[in-house]
Amino acid sequence: MKTVYILLLPIVLLLVLIGLNYRQIVSAWLIRSETNRLEKSAKEAPEDYSNAAPMRDEFQGKLSPDFWKFSIINGGGEVSHESAWHAAAMTSEDGLAINHFPDSEFESESSHARQPAAQQYNNVTLIGASGFRPTPSSDVVLKFSANASENFYGTAGVIFQPVGTLQPDGIFAKPFDMFGFSVAGKESSIQGVNGALCYLALNWVPVKVNALPVDARSLHQYEIRLRWVNNTQWLGVVSVDGVAQCEIPMPAFGPVEVHVWSDNALVLSTPQRWGEIAPSMDLKFQNGGDKEFALGFIQILAVSR
Repeated sequence: MKTVYILLLPIVLLLVLIGLNYRQIVSAWLIRSETNRLEKSAKEAPEDYSNAAPMRDEFQGKLSPDFWKFSIINGGGEVSHESAWHAAAMTSEDGLAINHFPDSEFESESSHARQPAAQQYNNVTLIGASGFRPTPSSDVVLKFSANASENFYGTAGVIFQPVGTLQPDGIFAKPFDMFGFSVAGKESSIQGVNGALCYLALNWVPVKVNALPVDARSLHQYEIRLRWVNNTQWLGVVSVDGVAQCEIPMPAFGPVEVHVWSDNALVLSTPQRWGEIAPSMDLKFQNGGDKEFALGFIQILAVSR
């Protein structure tokens, strides 16, 4: 009997470790499988690529139809294409302002995932500038100015994602892969950091998150640059006020589009505990009241190397 216990002990310990780390194991598998998928797609893509002419929007009274494909607002589990819905709104008078307000129905709404989004999820999203891709001879550069309000909560950002990731009905048609600039409120923790962030995620899972040494509540000039390294690898660079602050190697996404958003997501990182191979992450939602995320302008162009 003692021999049986000795033989069973490693199996029991293995099962305990798997139980403690199931979310971390799933996250690692999602990152690896998505990386493999992107690399396979990139190997099959032609190296030559023709980028579109530069695009710019200064938000002078309306959204530029040349820059933006569509915008959506999530709230109460539904999607609207109006400029205001449920507990969020956007205006484009002398800059883009995305505002959130107190959600009077929040406590009675569900936080459970559903299509297109949980009822408690309040979000404004803009998608545009589609079809750019870095090449051996040119980088793709996205420039914009941005700031968040003093009472900022949730998350917001300006990022690149593969073309066609999000549909006008608010449903994701592809895994959510992204690289760029994000802001996380002080209540959130993404890989242990918040505030202004340089952020790479694959299939929703944060891969690398670096804190930027700036106050996101102050107006800054940002630049996101995608640089071709080889057929399957790019380099993502985020600069603030003309100074490169973050460089992250990343798999090639193929043709990309711009995604701007502001939401009420509360991202919580659980510190690594005994027996765990890495920290874990939970997603909840906040009814934080009034907040704003604003852009002064946005511009995309291909720049010769």
